[in-house]
Amino acid sequence: MTVTFFKNIIILVLCVFSSALLPQQKIKTEANADIVEYTNKEGLPTTNISNGIQTKDGFIWISSVEGTYRFNGYEFEEVGTDIGLPTMQNMYYDSTKNVMYFASPAKFITFDGKEFKVFTEKEGYKINGLEGQLITFVKSDSKGRIWIGSATPFVDKNNNGGLTKFENGNFTIYDSKNFPLDNATDFIETPYGDIIFNSAGHNTQTLEGSYVALFKNGVFKRIDESMGITLQGARMYPMENVTSVDNDGNTWLACNNGNIFGGNQISSGVLMYDGNKFYQFTEFVKQLGKDQLPIQVYYSTKMDKLFMTTLARNGELFNGKNKSVFEFENGKWKVSNILQEINIIRDLKTDRVIKDFKYSSVFFLKSSQYFPERLVFQVTSQDQSSKYPNQLFSFTDDKWKKFDSFESAPGIVLSEGVAMKTSKGIGIYYPNYSKILTSKDGLLVTQAGIVTPYTDYNGLVWLSYSYSNLPAYAKTESIGINVWDGKKLRTITEKDGLASDITFQIFQDSKKRIWITTSKGLTMVREIKNSQGEQIFKINSVPNQDGKAYNTSHVLETKNGDIYAWQNYVRSASNDLIKADYFLGRLEGEKLIKINSPFSDDDNRKKYQLFELREDNAGRLWFFGLFADNIKNITSVQSKIMLYDGKSWSRPPASWSVPTEQLHFVGSLKNGMYFLTVGGFYVFNGNNFVNLSDSVNDNADFRILKGASVAGTQTEIQAGGNLYIRLRNRGLVIFDGTNINFYTKKTGLLSTNLSNPVIDEIRDEVYFSSPSGALKIIGNKFQTFYHDESVASGGPYISTMDGLGNMLELYNGVGLYINKSEEKSYPLLISSVSISGQSHYYNYPKELPNSQNSFIFNYAALNYKDPKQTTYEHFLEGFDKAWSKASTLPFAEYQNLPFGKYTFKVRGITSNGVKTNDASYSFKVNPPIWRTWWAYSFYLIFICLGLIGIRKYELERRKENENKKFLQIENDRKTKELDEARQLQLSMLPKVIPQLPHLDIAVFMKTATEVGGDYYDFHVHLDGTLTVILGDATGHGMMSGMMVSIMKSLFMSDRTNKALKPFFENASAAIKDMQLGRLMMALNCVQISKNKIITTNAGMPSLIIYRNDSQTVEEVVINNMPLGAMKEVVYDVKEIKIEKGDTLLMMSDGFAELKNQNQEMYGYKRARNSFEDSAKKEPEEIITYLRAESRNWTNSLEPDDDVTFVVIKVK
Repeated sequence: MTVTFFKNIIILVLCVFSSALLPQQKIKTEANADIVEYTNKEGLPTTNISNGIQTKDGFIWISSVEGTYRFNGYEFEEVGTDIGLPTMQNMYYDSTKNVMYFASPAKFITFDGKEFKVFTEKEGYKINGLEGQLITFVKSDSKGRIWIGSATPFVDKNNNGGLTKFENGNFTIYDSKNFPLDNATDFIETPYGDIIFNSAGHNTQTLEGSYVALFKNGVFKRIDESMGITLQGARMYPMENVTSVDNDGNTWLACNNGNIFGGNQISSGVLMYDGNKFYQFTEFVKQLGKDQLPIQVYYSTKMDKLFMTTLARNGELFNGKNKSVFEFENGKWKVSNILQEINIIRDLKTDRVIKDFKYSSVFFLKSSQYFPERLVFQVTSQDQSSKYPNQLFSFTDDKWKKFDSFESAPGIVLSEGVAMKTSKGIGIYYPNYSKILTSKDGLLVTQAGIVTPYTDYNGLVWLSYSYSNLPAYAKTESIGINVWDGKKLRTITEKDGLASDITFQIFQDSKKRIWITTSKGLTMVREIKNSQGEQIFKINSVPNQDGKAYNTSHVLETKNGDIYAWQNYVRSASNDLIKADYFLGRLEGEKLIKINSPFSDDDNRKKYQLFELREDNAGRLWFFGLFADNIKNITSVQSKIMLYDGKSWSRPPASWSVPTEQLHFVGSLKNGMYFLTVGGFYVFNGNNFVNLSDSVNDNADFRILKGASVAGTQTEIQAGGNLYIRLRNRGLVIFDGTNINFYTKKTGLLSTNLSNPVIDEIRDEVYFSSPSGALKIIGNKFQTFYHDESVASGGPYISTMDGLGNMLELYNGVGLYINKSEEKSYPLLISSVSISGQSHYYNYPKELPNSQNSFIFNYAALNYKDPKQTTYEHFLEGFDKAWSKASTLPFAEYQNLPFGKYTFKVRGITSNGVKTNDASYSFKVNPPIWRTWWAYSFYLIFICLGLIGIRKYELERRKENENKKFLQIENDRKTKELDEARQLQLSMLPKVIPQLPHLDIAVFMKTATEVGGDYYDFHVHLDGTLTVILGDATGHGMMSGMMVSIMKSLFMSDRTNKALKPFFENASAAIKDMQLGRLMMALNCVQISKNKIITTNAGMPSLIIYRNDSQTVEEVVINNMPLGAMKEVVYDVKEIKIEKGDTLLMMSDGFAELKNQNQEMYGYKRARNSFEDSAKKEPEEIITYLRAESRNWTNSLEPDDDVTFVVIKVK
């Protein structure tokens, strides 16, 4: 199959994908900073980047030989395709004027944020040079003149590049008569306003003749032997990264004959310009190694020193005695003692000495808001023997200290972070102010059971390491308690006044007293601020009435301020637990007065006992008890309840109808106390228990709570006026006493696997942990803190937040991660608007014809660190009735809007809860011609002239009849067209199934609409090989039918060709070139010949093979993009052996996506199992079985999507 598709290879990787398809790579540096890297894999269109900038609106632009692109955090966009902007090779941004300049050899473009201006040779733009020349720089000098330089790579010809100046709207083109260099590769401006231009020489491969030229008083002068200068190959660096001018105003340049990978030292040295004359320094070259060359001269204002650094072509091993850095002193260059001061290089994380570090070059970089001034030991791709990244050092406290270690290159400072070029693409550096606390920092336990954190009124977080709420996870640790004060971890033990080092629940009452339950009694702590503003603790243990030790694990404060303490888990001692006896007491004065058990003697003799104490809305205390002689039975025995009025005990009256099963307390709301049972949900409304399990009303469907997690799970999760109920790996229910809302990942929930809830009763907040990170909930608003994979594999075990807004995440076996809060908002912009297939990036049209009424709004909060942490809501005023649900998708689509005035609005919120600005775009879709005001005026005149008196009534009546007839005709026409389209669709399918001696084949198709999107076909080759294809076009109806027709044509035109790979690649390119928007074709193909198959897959469900010999099922997974998704896709093909009795199943996704009455999908796992159950049958019987399964699952309802099977059995 031959398809012409080669148009512009540069744009092949610039397909518009959502953030899910651009998952940037996050790399941790040695000092715990983050580098977010974008490579070709993440959608970066080029790695040969020549320049990068960030404009005031927040967008990042990159330019390269391959072109220029704009980046919004989600996609690399081709802006200005109509004027050729994506073909520009270099650019410059004047931030003071907010003007961008772009250049290619044939075109020059300016952009002031509103208007693009294009200059070609017709408008005076030109740059001299050879064909194939590249733009080497676009830069401005201090006078606002824009200079454009060029050179032709890998040639040996004079004047192979050129120089052009743009000033006040006019161009000056320099040639060999007025520009003495063979090309222009860069320039540096001196403090005196003179400009030094650099070149690559007449031989741009060996860099011979790479002199510099001085531009002074409007005249160029080449600096060569005629002026006593023999140096060539000057090295120039961006002034924002490197300072080459010393304190006396001298400009210094390192020279190395231009060719660092093959040159010699004859023309190497240092060049200095003092504003009048050039000087060269070469005497130090004798001290260099044979392959060592100078590459940089740097003036440090901090140290008031001038340094020169070198490069070793073959690299050198660091030993502290290397002669890689020189200092200028008394008019001479001498070896610096910096490397001797550094002496050794250590790994910051392990403190291990790195003895085998090999580097190629050393260079200095200026300080910025994110970096100190630093010395970089550079490892290049030429140094294949090095196994370490670059090593960075800074001069701090009069000492050279290691700052970090990562792949570093001079970068541009962004509004947040630093963008750097890496070997694979672009890296954006972000300092990480978070930290991990371990035993070195005072953390008492790193490998713990369930830790109990508590955030008090002052924002301090108390960490208790013993747990007894759930017997299955109960554990005691005799180590004391940790307190995080926002800066450091503090420890409190028995030595400080704790009753015991085995601590359980922490609680702060309304009088701001901290109560700590321990194995030897209750401890009370008061927090007092000292003169430095630090919290100090006054600790006192609370005795009971007889002065003996007693055990407690929980505390309750009643509405009237009474304090009760009790032991919730009575048990004997075991490996991880100490023995605990019954205790319940009330604080009276400064003592706890014990309250005897109200339960029967038989219950009190049970070996295992669980207690809960709760207060109802009437002020009664409920004492719940579970009793068993076997710990396994404690989770299933019936709950027993006793009521306490502060003086005496009583049983619940029979009229309350207390359920005769184990009750799991959920929480108390204004309308009652709520309980879960296994498969049930109850409310005590003050008079009796009501079973809500099967209740349904306009606000709540309580049946969903039958799937609530109960056994071995904490069910009491309440904050403010909401109850939070987890459903087993399905989601989270939030109930406010009236409304039930169910949340899943689709509706913003971080994960359905939520564990270890932490309730902050003071701030009405709930925290969950999950494999994906931590989740904070306030009311029904979610804030997500995604897991940092560099900390540990898997998510945090326990999560909570301190008073400063820092997230505390405990990772078992690792430590306590302090995730520093970033109260930062990002600028939200509408990055582009696609109107009926035409993209607009700036100056969106305000008024549109009626034919242009389909829109895709792309927007982004310019968060380059992690775009997925921003969720968006959008609203089209004039069309939508309410804001959309929150989503991480950065676009919204509206098709066929009616005419009218609209305003599209979008807003966002980051995971830390900070809202973005609102962005909006107002526009008007004009009515069709027959709906305009002048058309109506014409109608009015016509009616007034034509309709008078009784004739007016008659004409109106006739018009009404005609309209009805017209609608009927139109309906008949559309019905006929749909019928013809269906006939056409069916005609695309093969009339007969191939009959082959070694194969049995059966096929079934059920379409979901009049014109379906599924398609299958066969072709038997002359040698007996059978080619089978099964496809699924996106969507349904006429558009999918059209795609099926296209696919049929492509298959028929090349059906005799047995090569699958070129067929898929050419077909994909052909569909993409048709510019059908989001219309694509998923396709699965199997080619069967003798005892093998050749197969490939483009976005369809996997081929499933039943192996008769082993009686097992295997899936053939091939991850290829659907046809038409993007250009130049390489499709993988697999070859697989088959045996007699093997059965192959090809199917569309409609089968696995069938939904039952609970909206649950059938799923690929069930589909596979169903096939496995029937695979021994004949193909027709297999299809009959699968159809029966689908009918049973959907209760015989019509499917939402097309369902197609092709079953092939090998005889």
